[in-house]
Amino acid sequence: MNNTVNALIVFVDVRGFTAWAEKEEVFTFIDEFGQSFQKILMEEFLPSKFFRKNLGDGALLIQEIIAKTNPKFLETTISDTIRSISNVERKFEKLCKDTSLSYGCKVNLNLGWGITKGNVKKYDTKRNVKKDDSDYIGSNINKSARLCGIARPFGIVIDKDDFPSLPRMAKGIDFNFYHQTRNLKGINEVVDVWVTKAIANQFLTREDIKHTPEVHVAGICFKQEQGITKVLIAKRSNSRKLYPSLYEGCGGQLAPNENFATGVKRHYKLEFGLDIEVYEHIHMLYYIQQPKEPIIPGIRFVCKFLDGTPKSENHTEIIWKSREELSKIPEEQFIPGLKKDFLECFDLFEGNVGK
Repeated sequence: MNNTVNALIVFVDVRGFTAWAEKEEVFTFIDEFGQSFQKILMEEFLPSKFFRKNLGDGALLIQEIIAKTNPKFLETTISDTIRSISNVERKFEKLCKDTSLSYGCKVNLNLGWGITKGNVKKYDTKRNVKKDDSDYIGSNINKSARLCGIARPFGIVIDKDDFPSLPRMAKGIDFNFYHQTRNLKGINEVVDVWVTKAIANQFLTREDIKHTPEVHVAGICFKQEQGITKVLIAKRSNSRKLYPSLYEGCGGQLAPNENFATGVKRHYKLEFGLDIEVYEHIHMLYYIQQPKEPIIPGIRFVCKFLDGTPKSENHTEIIWKSREELSKIPEEQFIPGLKKDFLECFDLFEGNVGK
């Protein structure tokens, strides 16, 4: 009987194993080494949660997902997975060192990982109700294997479509991830992925890799009410990781195949429920830089309110302010430098109303 289930899929493979295993001196302890590695996987990817299938010098790990997925769930899932991988990496490094000391043979091995999420088919390999002989098949398993295949010389590759954002790494987890676009050979698919540093730095031709840095767009929205120009400001909730409880306009990451104006309109519609007009010729550059994080470049546009009632789940206050009212709000209550931009844009908007 075949059943389709949603699942987290992880492939892991030992890099350099084939060449190392061909050494004559390795033959006497290679089985012991492989069993020790599988034991490490079992310790960190518990059998009570993960199906594990040994595949030569690697393994397929599958965890069925029963809960409804949402951004928070996805961040928790990938965070737990990365934590488990970090523990495996640490234990595997120790296994290599201990094996080298015990047998006087250099063990220069690393691990490659491929992570994705999606539907797989679960089936029974034997009709024996007293024993669990389940296995899984499906295109997402193949995709995960392909992601593991490009995790070279070693490191982690995560399907970005399945995990759009990665959480800040917990203390003790030494992984930095970079966004790239890769071609998965064998299935003719181009995918957005998160990759660790060793993978990001490897040499590839332009045809094989395209860097896609994160870019943000934002808007400062105005309206005229009884001859008075007002600007819309919103106070970020205190639970936000970046700039909690500070005033801002509206914006966020630019989506693939989206121009700047469309991106600003999308963010205002999704975040505040507003329709706006973007003055594309009136813009300014900005950037976001946090400690130990890559710089995020952005472009901010002057906008005109068209329709809608502002509301947001991510802000504690959304309000229209005149130039005089805005001037009275302390600068430290805004995202750094934004109050100055707001005030300068009053003249830019008023000079373009009706044009």
